[in-house]
Order: sequence, then C-alpha cells, then structure tokens
Amino acid sequence: MSLLHPRLSLVAGVMARTAAEESGLPVIYDGRRPSEILSEYQSDQAVLIHRAKTNASAHRFGSLIHSHLKDRGLILIDPGTCQIVTCGVVDPSLSTWLSEITVYPVVSGNYHESSPPDTRVIGGCLPGEPVFVNGIIIGYATGEEAVISLQDGTIQAVSGIELKDHGVEKLIRFGCPDVSKAWCKSGNIRISRPKKGSRIVQEGHVVVIDHSAMACFGAFDPDICGLVTIGDDTTSICGHIGCSRGIPVLGITDGDIDGIVPEGYAPGSVILQVVRERDDELGIEIAEKVPIEPVVWDIWVEKIIRELGDRVKVMHRE
Repeated sequence: MSLLHPRLSLVAGVMARTAAEESGLPVIYDGRRPSEILSEYQSDQAVLIHRAKTNASAHRFGSLIHSHLKDRGLILIDPGTCQIVTCGVVDPSLSTWLSEITVYPVVSGNYHESSPPDTRVIGGCLPGEPVFVNGIIIGYATGEEAVISLQDGTIQAVSGIELKDHGVEKLIRFGCPDVSKAWCKSGNIRISRPKKGSRIVQEGHVVVIDHSAMACFGAFDPDICGLVTIGDDTTSICGHIGCSRGIPVLGITDGDIDGIVPEGYAPGSVILQVVRERDDELGIEIAEKVPIEPVVWDIWVEKIIRELGDRVKVMHRE
C-alpha cells in the first residue's frame, strides 16, 4: 500500500480481515470472493495482491481467479514468491510500472484447466498440510495437488489427499457442496499470533458457532459477551479472531486440533475437552442451554461447567 498509494483498498477473507484490523490498515472489508470483487471494479487499474506459499500455488491461484473474470485480464502481485503474474490481456504500462516500483519480474500466468464434472483439483499443496473445503478440514495433502470428487452424496479422495473422516462427516452435515464452486485451500490460515484486546462487554448475549468458524465475524455485535464454539479448529479460529476484540469463547473440543492458527484467547475464555463423548453431540446440548436473554458471561460459563461435571476437562482458562 505504501508503494502503490491506491485510491481504494479492499480486503477479502476472514483472517486477512483480522490481520488488517490488528494492523490498523485503512482498508474496506469485503466478504465476497476476490473474483466477485474484481468483477465489480471494471477499471484496468485494479490489481490483486496475494501472498502464496510456492510458485505453483501462486500460478494456480492466479489462473483460478482469472477463470472467473470472463474476458478481463488479471495482474497478481505476489510478495510470497516476489513476482507479478499476468493472466490474459493486461495494461502493459501498468504491469511495467508495478515491476519497477516493486522490483518484481513480470511473468505470464497459466491458463486454468477445468476439472471434470464433480471433481476439484486443489493445487499448490505441501504434503502433510490440511486441506479445507468451505472452511472445514477434510483431510491432509500427500502431494502437490489434492484431487477430490463428489460421489454418492459424499466426498471421495481421487489422489494427493488422505481424507479425515470426521471432517468429511461435518462437511456433509452442513450440506455437501458443489465441489467445483466450493471455497478450497490448503495450509495454515495464519502464522502470526493475535494481539490481545481488552474485554469490554461483561454481560450480553451468547452466540453459538458450530463448526463454521468463518461465520464468527457476523456474530460480533456490540451486545455479544461471548461465543460458544463447537469443534477444535472452530474454537482455535474463533478464539484467535476474538482475541483482539476482547470477546471470550467457551470452547467445546475433543482433542482433534490441527494447529491451523496460533492459539490466542481473550480474557474470560475457557476451553473444555469432552471425556467420553464427541464435541459435536455435547456442543449441541450446550447450545440448547444458551438463553435468549442476556447473561453475565463468567457466571454463566461457571454454571455450565458445574452442570457438565466429569463429562469434561478444563484444558485452558484465560
């Protein structure tokens, strides 16, 4: 931003929004996909900035975004691999100027190859890292490309991925997506620890986030005193995002954490691990105990812990 002096800066993505808020950047937050945002701003002066893990993932990401832009070209600035990737027909004077001020070379992007029906190729993977579909970890990459397909109403592994049965089960429970249009990615979603903010609301409403951590921003109303989060990774992500806002979580976990974000929790947070059950079932039970009326967070949390007794262990208190 300091190099380009943009007239308008938009941030897409939940964790990108978290990082931008913590950094105090003068940006506009937009929850849509990058291709949807770029389609709205028809100016040839619009560019996309994305930090990729590898050269392959940079080109895969650029080609995928470009495939949704119809006949319009794309300029992708990638600080991760220090290059400017151009896809389709772009303004050569703009790409040359960007190269001069960033000292990144301009390279031609790849043409995006469409996958067969009901099949999705997730490129740019590193073996061992988690693979997400619509924000849920469905498995772990075993190669540079993870290929999945939709068969008989469920997700099947074609190649390059070892599926996580519980993750696939959760994805199906929320409605099996069209894999050709689903939001897919691999790897950790942030590497920086969250900044810890002051706790402001002691009494207010409680919101339940059930295995859909990316929805937590929509829950951050001024009268929210805390979140009940169901699932290990959901608890980690919501705790991370809520940390700088001072919003605590009551996390219901079963010890199946993937470490996709550095953990951080706001004051008042308590993480519980189920002893003999699954976090899904116990989480739903606790969700039914959430009252409609406002509560004092600390008092309500302690009440829930007493009621659960030896069914849970307190793993963390903030």
